[in-house]
Amino acid sequence: MDVVSVIVTIGGYFVDPIKKHCGYLIHYNSNIKDLKIKIQKLRDKRDGVHLEISAAKRNGQVIAPEVETWIEKVRNILDEDVEANKMSLDGWCPHYSLSRKAKKKTLEIDGLLSDAAPFVTKVSYPPPPLGIGSSSIEGIVDFESRTKIRKEIFEALRADKINMIAICGMGGIGKTTMAKEVAKRAKDDKLFDEVVMAVVSQNRDLSKIQGQIADMLGLELKRESEGGRAEQLYSRLKDIKSVLVILDDVWDALDLDLIGIPYGGQHNRCKILLTSQSEEACTQMKAQKIFPIKVLPDEEAWNLFKGMVGNCIYTPSLHPIAKEVAKECGGLPVAIVTVGRALESKSEFEWSAALQQLKNAIPKNISGLDSKVYSSIELSYSYLKSDEAKSCVLLCCLFAEDSNIPIEFLVRYGVGQRLFAKIDTVADARNRVHTIVKNLKRSFLLLDSEEGEEHVKMHDVVRDVAISIAENKGFLVRCNETMEEWPEKDSCERSTAISLVSKELKRHPDGLECPKLELLQLSCDKDTLQMLPPNLFTGMNGLKVLSLINMSFPSLPQSINVLQNLRTLQFVSCEITNVSAIGELRKLEILSFIGSKIKELPGEMRNLSYLKLLELTECSDLERIPPDLLSSLSHLEELYMFGVDVKWKPMEEEEEKRGANASLTELMSLSYLVALKIQIPNIMVLPKDLPFKNETIKFQIFAGNNVKIDEDNFEEYYHYLIKNSLGLASCDVSDITESRMLLQLFKKSEILKLKEIKNLKNIVYELDKEGFQCLKVLEVGGSDDVEYVMDATSDQNRRAAFPILESLKVFRLNNLKEIYHGQFPKRSFNSACFGNLKSLCLEKCQHLKNVFSLSIARGLVQLQKLEIDDCYNMEGCFHKEGEDDKALNDNIMFPQLTSIELDSLPRLIGFCTGVGPVELVQPSLNREVGRISTDEVTNLEKHKMTDIQQHTGPFPESTPIISHKLFLSNTILWPPNLKYLELWKADSLEVVFDLKGLNVNNNHQRIIVLAQLKTLEVKDLSKLTYVWKNVPLGIQGFQKLTSIEVSKCHHLRYLFPTSIAKLLVELQSIEIEECDAIENIVQRDGEEEATDIILFPRVSSLKLQELPNIMSLCIKTYSFEWSSIKEIYLYRCPKLKTIGSEIQSPRKSKKINRELYSRPNEHELGSPGFLWRCLECVPRHKNYGLMAVSDQGTTNKSQRSYFVKKECLKNLESIELINVPSPKVLFQLEELNVEENHMAPVLDQLRKLILYGLDNLMHIWKKGSERILSFGNLRLLYVWRCNNLTYLFSPSMAKLLVMLEEIKVGYCEKIEEILTRAGEEEEKKDVLFYKVNSIALHKLPNLKCFCSETNALEWPSLKEIRVIECPSLSTFIPSNLNTPKLEGVYNSYWEGEETCHWKGDLNATIENIFKGKEKQVNHETQQEEQIETIENDM
Repeated sequence: MDVVSVIVTIGGYFVDPIKKHCGYLIHYNSNIKDLKIKIQKLRDKRDGVHLEISAAKRNGQVIAPEVETWIEKVRNILDEDVEANKMSLDGWCPHYSLSRKAKKKTLEIDGLLSDAAPFVTKVSYPPPPLGIGSSSIEGIVDFESRTKIRKEIFEALRADKINMIAICGMGGIGKTTMAKEVAKRAKDDKLFDEVVMAVVSQNRDLSKIQGQIADMLGLELKRESEGGRAEQLYSRLKDIKSVLVILDDVWDALDLDLIGIPYGGQHNRCKILLTSQSEEACTQMKAQKIFPIKVLPDEEAWNLFKGMVGNCIYTPSLHPIAKEVAKECGGLPVAIVTVGRALESKSEFEWSAALQQLKNAIPKNISGLDSKVYSSIELSYSYLKSDEAKSCVLLCCLFAEDSNIPIEFLVRYGVGQRLFAKIDTVADARNRVHTIVKNLKRSFLLLDSEEGEEHVKMHDVVRDVAISIAENKGFLVRCNETMEEWPEKDSCERSTAISLVSKELKRHPDGLECPKLELLQLSCDKDTLQMLPPNLFTGMNGLKVLSLINMSFPSLPQSINVLQNLRTLQFVSCEITNVSAIGELRKLEILSFIGSKIKELPGEMRNLSYLKLLELTECSDLERIPPDLLSSLSHLEELYMFGVDVKWKPMEEEEEKRGANASLTELMSLSYLVALKIQIPNIMVLPKDLPFKNETIKFQIFAGNNVKIDEDNFEEYYHYLIKNSLGLASCDVSDITESRMLLQLFKKSEILKLKEIKNLKNIVYELDKEGFQCLKVLEVGGSDDVEYVMDATSDQNRRAAFPILESLKVFRLNNLKEIYHGQFPKRSFNSACFGNLKSLCLEKCQHLKNVFSLSIARGLVQLQKLEIDDCYNMEGCFHKEGEDDKALNDNIMFPQLTSIELDSLPRLIGFCTGVGPVELVQPSLNREVGRISTDEVTNLEKHKMTDIQQHTGPFPESTPIISHKLFLSNTILWPPNLKYLELWKADSLEVVFDLKGLNVNNNHQRIIVLAQLKTLEVKDLSKLTYVWKNVPLGIQGFQKLTSIEVSKCHHLRYLFPTSIAKLLVELQSIEIEECDAIENIVQRDGEEEATDIILFPRVSSLKLQELPNIMSLCIKTYSFEWSSIKEIYLYRCPKLKTIGSEIQSPRKSKKINRELYSRPNEHELGSPGFLWRCLECVPRHKNYGLMAVSDQGTTNKSQRSYFVKKECLKNLESIELINVPSPKVLFQLEELNVEENHMAPVLDQLRKLILYGLDNLMHIWKKGSERILSFGNLRLLYVWRCNNLTYLFSPSMAKLLVMLEEIKVGYCEKIEEILTRAGEEEEKKDVLFYKVNSIALHKLPNLKCFCSETNALEWPSLKEIRVIECPSLSTFIPSNLNTPKLEGVYNSYWEGEETCHWKGDLNATIENIFKGKEKQVNHETQQEEQIETIENDM
C-alpha cells in the first residue's frame, strides 16, 4: 500500500469520528430541541400507561411484568432529566457534552416509546373515581364545637384497635356534613389510601350501596347477584392497604358481609364510619366509639345565620326580628341555612311573616324551607318501633317550646290514657316511660335537660314536626302568651287532646261538645282569677286526663262530676279553695296537688278506692288530713308529701278528737304502698314498732328541720326515681335507738343524713350494728358529741362497715378525733371498709389532724374527690405511723382521684405526714414511654401500676419528717390521674411540688408525674417560696395543665422553672395576682438548653395584677409567640418592661417541645413596640418565611427587618394595661416589612384596648407599611392618665379602625389632638369614622381640637359626645362635618345632672361651650365623683 493510501485510510479512521463529534457541536440546538420533544412524548405516554394501570387495578386486574419494567425505566430516564437540568456547565466544552448526552437520551426514549406500543393502544381511559362531595353546609365544620368532635373522630380513626365508629344526632344536625369533612381531610392528610362513602337510607338497597362504593373505587361490578357483587367488592377492598368506608344515614343494623365490606379480624386497615339518627343501630353493629353531635351553640348558630342572610340583618328594624328567627331554628345547621337563604334580601314584612309561621309551627308555609329537615324527623318518628314511643313523642309537644318537660307528667298522662300495654302499677309505667325516653334520646327525638335525669327537652324543630303529626291525630296545641280565649269551637270539638298555654287565658267556653277528647291541659297565670263556666266539662265525658297548671279558681265547676272516666287529675301550682267535688270521680287513679294552695283534703276523698298515686308535694298551706282518709285509699301505691307541714297525730294520743289529723300508722296498713316520700316535724310522730306491710317499699323520710337536714333537698322534691333515704335532725340518739322502725330503716338506707344529733359519739355501731351494708351516701354534721365516725376498738368480730359507701361528708364536728378509730383489719382492698369511697369531704372539724392512716389509704382505690376545708389542726391528708411500713411496702395509689381541694388549713405540712422524700426511678414504666403518645400515658399508668409501685417502695424507715411541702417525690405519684388541685390559705406550706429524688436512670428514661392535671389554683399561701422545686433533668408531666391561678403568695419570686414551663404546651390561662416578690413568670433553673423553646403556644388569657416587682415573663432566651392569646390584662405592674424575655440573645433555631405538642410549620410573624417580644419580632435568618431579612442580630435600625407572622396574636381580642408605666410605644409598626403584593393582617381580632396610667407612653401606634391591615375589629379605645401622649392615632392608622365604636380619653395632660396631621410620606385622604357612636373627652387641658385637618368629615353613627373640662378646646374639626344622629354635647357623666348643649352643629356647640357663652357649672365634689365613676367604668 502506498503512502497516500495509508494516509487516506488512516484519515478515514479519524475523519468519521471527528465528523461525528463535530456534529454534536454543530447540531447542539437541534439535539437539545429533539430531546425536549421526546421527553414530553414520553411523559404523555407514561401518564397514559398510569391511567390504564389505575383502571385495571380498580377492577382487580393484575398488571403485566413488562409494564412494571417499562414504568421503572421511564422513571429513571425522567429522573436523570431532572438532575441534568439542575447541574451547572461542566468540562472544557459544555455544548459538546450536553449535545452528545441529548442525542443518546433521544435514542433511548425512542426505544421506550416503541416498547409501549403493545400495551398502550387506547385513545380514552375510564374517568377517575368520583370523590366525596364537599360539605353540604359550608363553614360549619370550622366552628369550635364541630372542630372538637372532628379531632376526637380522627383520634379514633388513628387508633389501631378501633375499626368502627359512629356519628349520631337528630335529623339536620350536620352528621353528613361532618362525615364528608372527615372524608376530605382523611384523604388530604393521606390517613387512608382510599376513602369511599355510600348512603344507606331507610329503604336500604344492598345493590345500590355496593354500586356507590364501587363507583368511588372505579370498580366495574360485572356480576349480577348481590352475593357475586359482594365478593367482587370484598376482593377489591381487601387489596387496598388502608381504606375508610363511610356508611351514611344508617337506620338499622347492617350486615357488612352482605355488602362485601371486610371488617374486623385481619382487616383492621378497613375502617367503618357510620352516621345515624339511632345510637341503638350503631350499638347493634358494634361501633366501638359513638360521637353524638348536638345543636350549634347560640353564638355559632348566629354567625352561621348571618353568613346565610347577609348584611340586611344589620338594618336596625330588622335586626331583632332576625335574632328571633335564628333562635327559632334552634341551632340546627340545615334549618339555619335553609331559613336564612329563604329570607335573604326579603322585606321586613316577609321576615315578620316567616317568624310568625315558625312560631306557629307551619313549616309548609315558609317558602324555600328545606323539606329534608322535616321529612327526616317525620321519618325518624314513623320508624319508632312501638306505639308507646310515638305517644310519648306526641305528649312532649303539648308543652311550650324549650320547656323542661317532667318525665313524670308523661307517666301520669300515659297511665290515664292507658297508653302502656300490660302495665298494672304506676312504678312499672314509670320504668317503661324512662326506658322509652332513653331510646328516644338515642334517636335524637328528645334531648337531655339541664334539670337532670327526670326531665327531658324537645328540640324546637322536632316539636314543630311532632305538632304537625299530632294535628293529624286530633291534637290541638296552642302555646301563645297573648291568647285570651280558646280556639274556634270546631277545632276544639273534633280534638282528641287539647293543650292551651297562655298567661292571658281568661275566657273559657261553656258547654263545648268534645266527644273524642281524652286529654285536656290548661296552663294560665294564677295571678288572674279564672271563672270556670259551670258546664265547661259537660261535653267531655270521655276525658281521661285533666291537668290544670297555674290556675286560680274558688272551686271546681259543677260539670266535673260528668268526668266519670277521668283517671288522672293534676293541679300544678293552683289556688283552689274547695276540691270536695273530686270525691265523685271514683275511677280516679292519679291525683296530684303539686305546689297548690289547699288547706285541707276533703273527706269525700275516702271514695277514691282505686287511687294509686297521691301527691301533695309543696302544698305548704295544707294543715289537715282527716283521720282514716289515708287508710281508706286501699289501692294507694305511692304517696309524695315533701314540703308539707301537716300536724300529724302524735303516737301517744289514744283517742281521736274532733278535727284531729291523720296518724302515720294509717300508712302501715296499706299493703300496695311501694313508694313513700314524706317530711315530718320530728321522729316522735313515727310509729316506733309497726313495720310497713310491704318490705320492699322505697322511702325518703326526713324528720326534723328540713333545711338543717339538706339545704339542697328542694331540688329533690320532684324526683320520683327514689333511693332509700333517711334524714334526721335535732333529736337525741336515745330516741333513735328506741325506735325499731328507724333501726330497720337504717339497714335499708342508701342515703343517710344526720344533723345536730345529741349524745351521738360513734356513728356506725351505735346506729347500725351491721355497719350500714346498703349505705352509699353519709352526711354527718353539727354535733359536738361525735368523736368517731367509726370506732372499731370495741368488737373486732363485727362485719366491715360501709362496704359500698361512695360519699362521706363530715362537717362541724368540733370534737371529732378520728374518722376511723382502731386497728384497721388486714383484708382485701375490695372488702375493706371505705373500699368503694369516691368522694370525701371534711369541713370545720377543728380537732382532726389527719384523715386516714396509710393502712386505710391503700384501699381507697375508688376515691375521686378529696375536699378538706377549715380544719384548723389538719396537718396532712394521710399519715404514716410506725406500724404502717408494711402498708407502704404494699403500695399506695389513688388511680381514680381527679380532684383535691384544700382550703383554710393553716397547719397543713404535706399530703402525707411522716414520710420523707426518696430517690425514685421508674424503669418499668419509662421503657414504654418512648413508644407512646402522651394521650396514652393514663392507660399505661393503669396497666403498669404494679411496675410503678415496685419501683416506688419500700420507703426507707425514718423518723417523721416535717417537710412543709405538699407533694414529695414519692407522694406525687400517688394520684396519677389528678385533674384539679386547689390550695387556699395553707400558711405552713413552702413548696407545692418538690421533685427531689425523682431521678432518671442510666438509660435516660423519663419520669411522668401528674400527666392529667388540668387546673391548678394556689391562693393565699403566705410562706410559699416555690410551686415547683428541684425539678430533675428529663422529667415529663403536667403537659395537660390548662389553667393556673396564683394569688397572695408574697414570698414567691417566680412561678415556673423553665424545665416545667416548656412542658406546658396545653396551658391556656395564666392569672397571677398580688404576689409582691414575683420578678419573672419563668425562671431559668440551670438546665442547659441546646435550642430555644417556644413557651405557652396555647395560652389564650394572660392576667397579671398588682405585681410590684415583675419585670418580664422570662429573663433568658425563651420565646413567647402567643398564637392563641385572646385576652391580655395587666394591672399595676410598674416595673414590667415587656411581655416576653427581658434579655434576648441572638436567635437560635426555635422549636416547640414537639414530643408534647405539634402543629404544621407556619410562616413566622412579629411586631415590635411594648408588645415587641410578645409578638416575637426579632431578626430572622435569610429566606425564612414570607420574606428575606438582613443581618441576624444587627442593631442597626436601617438594616433590621421583621416578619409579619400570620399566627402571632391572631386571636387577641382584649388588651387592658393599667398602671404599667414602662412602655413608650405600644405597637411599633414602622419596622414591619411586608412582601410586595401581600397584605398582612396584624391584631385583626382585637376588639377592646384599654390603657390606664401608662406614664411614659408616647405612641400607641407608630406608622407602618401601607400593606399592613391592622386592628380592623377594634370596637373600644379607652385611654386614661397617659400623660406623655400628644395624640391617639395618625390618619393612616385611623383609616384601619373601620369598626371603632367608642373613643374615651381622659386625664392626658399633653394631648393636643386626637387625630394628628398626616406625615409627609403619608397620602392625604379622608378618614371615615363610620361606626363611632360615642366619644368622651375628659379633663384634657391642652386639647385644641379632635383634628386640625379637614379630613374627618363624616360621622354617620355618632350619637353622643361628652366633653368635660377641656378648656383649650375651640372646635371639633376646622370644617363643616356631617353628624346626622348627634343630638348634642353633654358636660357630665351623671344622668340627671348633665346638660345637653346644641347650637346647630358640633363645631358651633364646642365653640359656644368653651368660649364661655354657656358657662359650665362644675362643683369640686361633682368632679371627684365623675372621676371615680369613669375609672370604675374601665
